[in-house]
Amino acid sequence: MASKKEPEVKVILEFNGKSVNVADVAKAAKDSWSKNHKGDVKDFNLYLKSEESKAYYVINKEDAGAVDL
Repeated sequence: MASKKEPEVKVILEFNGKSVNVADVAKAAKDSWSKNHKGDVKDFNLYLKSEESKAYYVINKEDAGAVDL
């Protein structure tokens, strides 16, 4: 019996007339981090603040930054 594949979940944040794909924001955060850091991302937290139009991230429990939504 073949295992059933789970469908992909796309998370969209809508605020102030904007629509943002959370996966795109996560990629932008990782890309921003990789400009100044080497190595693997082992831990990744993303905090979306729609009232600031920013996404804040913490990577590997020590490196932090922000990208625009």
